[in-house]
Amino acid sequence: MATEWLPENKYNSFNSFKGLAYYEHYKKIVGWLDDKNPLPPPIEVNLDPYAECNISCYFCITQRYLKHHRAEVGEMRKLPAGYMHRLVDFLADWGVKGLCVSGGGEASLHEATPEILNHADGRGMKVSLFTNAVNISDRLMHEVMKCQWITISVDAGDRETYERVKGRDKFDQVVANIKKLANFRQDIYEVMLTWCSLVLPENLYSLHEQCKVAKESGAQVFRVRPVDFERCDIEGHRKLPIDVEAVKEQFERCHEEETSDFKVYTTTHKFDENFHVAHRFKKCMATPLLLPILTDGNGYLCVDHKMEAKYRLGSAYPNPKQILEWWGSDAHRDMMQSADINGCSRCTFGEYHRQISEVVMEDRLCLSFP
Repeated sequence: MATEWLPENKYNSFNSFKGLAYYEHYKKIVGWLDDKNPLPPPIEVNLDPYAECNISCYFCITQRYLKHHRAEVGEMRKLPAGYMHRLVDFLADWGVKGLCVSGGGEASLHEATPEILNHADGRGMKVSLFTNAVNISDRLMHEVMKCQWITISVDAGDRETYERVKGRDKFDQVVANIKKLANFRQDIYEVMLTWCSLVLPENLYSLHEQCKVAKESGAQVFRVRPVDFERCDIEGHRKLPIDVEAVKEQFERCHEEETSDFKVYTTTHKFDENFHVAHRFKKCMATPLLLPILTDGNGYLCVDHKMEAKYRLGSAYPNPKQILEWWGSDAHRDMMQSADINGCSRCTFGEYHRQISEVVMEDRLCLSFP
């Protein structure tokens, strides 16, 4: 297995052992599955405010409903600002800790994204943003400084590669915006600015060069992981041929760029040794940690199954309190327990599922003995 992070940086957000910090929450999920207690609110809500995008990544995991079957979204492709304010108020009162404004779609295209980040921060929630950084207004530049982290999907270290994988000639604009964010951040704000890349056939021999560009741009983190091109809803889906040894060599060179102000995370533990999808868990158990709420106003079971009708939990629009009617319901439990993991591709929460099963239910760590 390739090195994922330096030993001194093992306590990081990309390390799935983070899930063990949710042990008490895990126990409540198990209790709910056994019908012994109510399901607690999710730790995070992932909010997609706008079902449109300004680039065209060929590997996009939401291309099914953003490009090819747009009718799946329905009439509402953009969440109203007033509704999102009410939603944030409800989530904060309910006990949700984190709000990630993200996509399907590009969140920065919604004019209300800055005020929603500000409002959630004001209500005591941790906030974060996932963006392609093509469109960063001065207002958004200011409000994202309240985020705990900003992840910027770049996937290339030069203009030509960027256009090949993203479908648009926006590389120079993106790098300029990252530099602006870094300069604005400086020593005043604590937001973690993360340059994110997938391992793709087009960039796998230039990951180190991309890492150096990320470092020069002022990003605090360079995070790279294998692409999941095996999802059945991606056009042309298949196992991509990846030169694994070459990628590992690139990873090692990336880690050589690390300093006290620049960290590298080359995360591969959710994939097999050939960087293809791997399932090391038996059941879907950890999805209640996070609730995705999409631009159609509905909540979904899993962040990896956005806008899929069979995983739609229920409506959160126009009254966010509707969530309480279906969150933790028998139908919610049945949906999770009947989920066929053989029909899933890469699982964001794969290790968390294992932790619930092997640590909470089986006590393999013998927790009564420190």
